[in-house]
Amino acid sequence: MRKIFLQLATLLIAVPSVAKAQQFEGIEIFGGYSYMRTDLSSPFFYTTAPTPGVSNGKFTMNGWQAPMTEKATDWLGLTQEFGDNYGNKNVLGCGNHFSTFYILSGPRFYYPGLKGVTPFVHSLFGYEQTKTTINATTAKASSSSYAMAFGGGPDVKVSRSIAIRLFQANYYRPQAFGYSQNDLRISTGIVFRFGGQR
Repeated sequence: MRKIFLQLATLLIAVPSVAKAQQFEGIEIFGGYSYMRTDLSSPFFYTTAPTPGVSNGKFTMNGWQAPMTEKATDWLGLTQEFGDNYGNKNVLGCGNHFSTFYILSGPRFYYPGLKGVTPFVHSLFGYEQTKTTINATTAKASSSSYAMAFGGGPDVKVSRSIAIRLFQANYYRPQAFGYSQNDLRISTGIVFRFGGQR
């Protein structure tokens, strides 16, 4: 019992020292435009699988993106990413309106040391909700699924607190309505930096 108590006491003393030794680099909040090229299909026009050339086919969705990253060091951070994309697709003569909202989380790795430019890569995992409506009707459907994104981009420093994200490119893979998509998502916008060293 005494041995366990001594180990706990040692741990309690060590944790604050370790936390103090780790360099806190602050918080980054990004806001900007999001472009997505997707092969999302309408659930109204297939029963067992999407039909190539009918309910499949790439189309464009536009929207917004708002990730927040808490940087533990100058090379490592934890990102929480929120976003929504909207688009229309004509299937068998019927217009379908789509919207996809996603929440993703995961590590982001930075390459520090370059003057004025900070490249990064990340692996994000989470949740997506997709909704579709046949235009001019009351037919609606929604789907919730896992989603993942792998990618990165460069941030260019403007001032101590602001940077421009030239682009953030991602391979994005959700599974709306039971079928996996292989999507390209690109965003651009402004990064606001708070606290720590910038």
